[in-house]
Amino acid sequence: MNPRRSFVRKIVYLVAIVLLLIPLFWLSQPETPSTKAGRGGAGGQLSQLRQQYGLSEAQLGDIDPTSETIKLATLGMRGVATVFLWQKANDYKMRKDWTDLSATLNQLTKLEPHFVSVWRHQGWNLSYNVSAEFDDYRERYRWVMKGIDFLQQGIRYNRREPRLLWDIGLTVSQKIGRADESDQFRRLFKADDDFHGSRPLSERDNWLVGKEWLAKAEEVVAQGGDLGGISEVLFFSKKPMNQMDYAEALEHDGIFQEKARRAWKEGGEEWKDFGDRELSYVPNTTFRVNELGLVEEEIKETTRKLDMLEPGLLEKLIQQKRDVLSPEEREALDTLPEKRTAQQKRLARMAEANVQVPPSELARRVSGPNQEAATKLSEHIADLEKKKKDIENACTVINYDMWRRRAIFEQDPATLAAREYIYEGDQAFRKADLIGARNAYNKGWAKWRELFDKQESDALANDRNLGEELVEMYNHYRIILEKCDEQLPKDFPLDDIIQPHLKRLMADRVTQQQSGKEQGKEQKKPAEKKET
Repeated sequence: MNPRRSFVRKIVYLVAIVLLLIPLFWLSQPETPSTKAGRGGAGGQLSQLRQQYGLSEAQLGDIDPTSETIKLATLGMRGVATVFLWQKANDYKMRKDWTDLSATLNQLTKLEPHFVSVWRHQGWNLSYNVSAEFDDYRERYRWVMKGIDFLQQGIRYNRREPRLLWDIGLTVSQKIGRADESDQFRRLFKADDDFHGSRPLSERDNWLVGKEWLAKAEEVVAQGGDLGGISEVLFFSKKPMNQMDYAEALEHDGIFQEKARRAWKEGGEEWKDFGDRELSYVPNTTFRVNELGLVEEEIKETTRKLDMLEPGLLEKLIQQKRDVLSPEEREALDTLPEKRTAQQKRLARMAEANVQVPPSELARRVSGPNQEAATKLSEHIADLEKKKKDIENACTVINYDMWRRRAIFEQDPATLAAREYIYEGDQAFRKADLIGARNAYNKGWAKWRELFDKQESDALANDRNLGEELVEMYNHYRIILEKCDEQLPKDFPLDDIIQPHLKRLMADRVTQQQSGKEQGKEQKKPAEKKET
């Protein structure tokens, strides 16, 4: 090769490198802080963008020198190292090597401190899966708290992440308050000075502490934090539900009267505030749970306006649809519902669906100058129907109506007295005081009767959750009577309330048994032989 040509090529390479360094310096120049000697600089374009969108390390959370060193040591292979450590953590968990599991999780979080899924997944893993591997409830509690501590470490590096705060709130409340060993967990939690620090003993109830963490999560969301796929309905409903769970826990611990009433009152107020909050159940739609009645009224009024655009048209269209029904279907429709046979009930359901005239169809049949107005009204009805469906779906997911009713009737003095008498009956039964248990239950049934007699509707009597509670009390009461060599009184006060729930539960049990038998038959069915 010609020496001169080689020299020129090296010069060209050198110039190209220098030219490339200019945009790299413009993009990646780090920010310099201000000092007494002079004012700092904003840094390059990337540094300015990180500051603008809050993506710098200092804005996301604490800066850990060890973590930064490990990132540099991986030489761009951080993703591969993360996958490798994750697999090692799962392997140690399967082998029940808890020491190496803890060490591996520590390495994993140093490598990816802002990977929220690592914190959430492994926090759940420690509190729910690893803790279940131990026989001693004290050791299980210790690992539950290890999972909570793990999530707290994650918050240090991800201060704007509401999901970690939400997870801590749920673990503190649900895992400690609903586990099989919840009585022991709740006692250990109240005595856990390492976790609570200077928190007063009266405020160490797991439901209240969990509620505090859930409130912190809501504050982060209000400041712009991202829910990351968690439904707003579920996210914002947990805090008021924790308050009502706290009220329920008070009664479980034998605390009634004014303290329990205030707890239920506060829960009902927070539940109403939740119902007034603007939520999104699906993208690009917002609603308030408490406006369901208003939406239904608006649908009725808008439908009435659509009907009035051409009076008589709706009846005409319905009659046309009735004319094409079979004689059997028309007869089923004309028969009073309580007098219909099983076949007629089926035919009537099909016929009622066939004679319905949707607003869109009615709008298309409106003639003259009202056509455009009819189209707009039908479109508005469709939007309202969608909104109504979203609200109803949200209410179903969180059982909104049941909790709203419960927050009201649990404040009633009759309810509080009834639950206190039942509690006293259970305590007397544990002490083998059968007569005392029977008498306390009888007083409790009288108070429950007083509560139901106050109701103006059957909503409370038909409440499935309360019905299952009453059935459980009823079965225990019968055991007490049996041990006292007594029969159930013929004038049992709640017979009309409990019997329908008993029949429903028995029917559900039969259905489940039949379903299980059918599944068993399918599994035992021999494979068909193929012809050769």
